Amino acid sequence: MQQVSQYIAGERDYVKIYGATGPLVYPAAHVYIYRALHAVTDGGEDVLLAQVIFAVVYLVALSLVMACYRAAKRRLWTMGSVSYSVGLGVKMSLLLALPAVAVVLFQALGPQRALKQAGLMGQLQIVMAWPFLSVNARSYFSRAFEFTRQFLFKWTVNWRFVGEDVFLSRRFSITLLATHVSLLCLFMTTCWLRPSGQPLSRIVRMLFSPPSTEAQALMSRHVTPRFILTAVLSANAIGMLCARSLHYQFYSWIAWATPFLLWRAGFHPVLQYALWAAQEWAWNVYPSTGSSSMVVVAVLGVMVAGVCYGARELKQQRVE
Repeated sequence: MQQVSQYIAGERDYVKIYGATGPLVYPAAHVYIYRALHAVTDGGEDVLLAQVIFAVVYLVALSLVMACYRAAKRRLWTMGSVSYSVGLGVKMSLLLALPAVAVVLFQALGPQRALKQAGLMGQLQIVMAWPFLSVNARSYFSRAFEFTRQFLFKWTVNWRFVGEDVFLSRRFSITLLATHVSLLCLFMTTCWLRPSGQPLSRIVRMLFSPPSTEAQALMSRHVTPRFILTAVLSANAIGMLCARSLHYQFYSWIAWATPFLLWRAGFHPVLQYALWAAQEWAWNVYPSTGSSSMVVVAVLGVMVAGVCYGARELKQQRVE
């Protein structure tokens, strides 16, 4: 509310927008959402109304998740691209899913139409951020999408068990980044490109020599709701596994996906419930400890490994 008050007062330079919790580090759509909340909650004073609003948002999100679990099967690619871009305009963490989103669109629409969707996402980002970009573009991107942010050890939920010296070291940061890239490449080559039925080298050539209409239609038919959920949610899980610092609010990024990913991993139901219970316990320990952080990382690691192995069943989607 303090940051939004400065926005209401006319401040448009991101690096100058501060509050008691620090600088504004979320993209433009986040500001607009809290501008609306500022208006309807009397500047944040009406806490009860704010809680009711967030309860409604929670129920709407739950309904959307349930729709996804029921395999909605609506192939509304443009609406999906708009929704993703708006979400990215709220919090940059949605970039974790971008590699899978790109692979899904490429296989479902072909290279040319996928590039149009990417252009639409980019244009929406510019439109939403324009009041800030027109004043100081570097300031906006340095805050809203701050990739060089120095994370504080005292707030971490996941890697506390490695110790503060290791956590803050550049070597640890590079190791996590390399692991992240390696896992994305592994999933892309073994899981996410299965609908195409083509090796990565052929997929790269498709960028310059698009497939025939018949071949594209065949590939698109295999981009099923199950495949889309597996690809996007596994990309998010990989990103969380390799993130140097997770805060408690990040649990919302994995809690919705856990039942589906554990099922796709093919684990025995008893193991699925055990992993879910361990994850729930670890994220409810405050402040985090070495043991709880180790469980957070271990469950994410087991889940990612299980999905990589279990997703081999995607080959069968050609006959489903």
